[in-house]
Amino acid sequence: MKIKNNTVDIIAISSSLICAVHCATIPVVLSFSSLSTLHFLKNPYIEWTFLSFGLVFIFVSLWPSYKKNHHKVKPLRYAMVGFLFIAFGRLNLTESFEIINTVIGASIVSFAHYLNWKLLKTDWCYKH
Repeated sequence: MKIKNNTVDIIAISSSLICAVHCATIPVVLSFSSLSTLHFLKNPYIEWTFLSFGLVFIFVSLWPSYKKNHHKVKPLRYAMVGFLFIAFGRLNLTESFEIINTVIGASIVSFAHYLNWKLLKTDWCYKH
């Protein structure tokens, strides 16, 4: 189970960072007139897909790791705070407000998975 969770955490870290980079760079990329055909990247379905994967990764990786292995609540708390930032950004007060909160939230979720990965690695070392 540990190898599977470590792999899922690495995938989750990557997807959270991709989400953060996506949210931070798409407005800049779309501002260039020659790249205006890339507006499909600002599609809400892409954003909801990232959010859905983030939630799936929490239930596939963070929760089982907490319950079965390290029993540390810190990664779950970080993930919750990250998703609160993302949800706060969804209020769409301004475009900058959404981008800043989403990037911060996705980075915090990524850190939660990194922390979980480190705890699993440490837990594995102590048991072997």
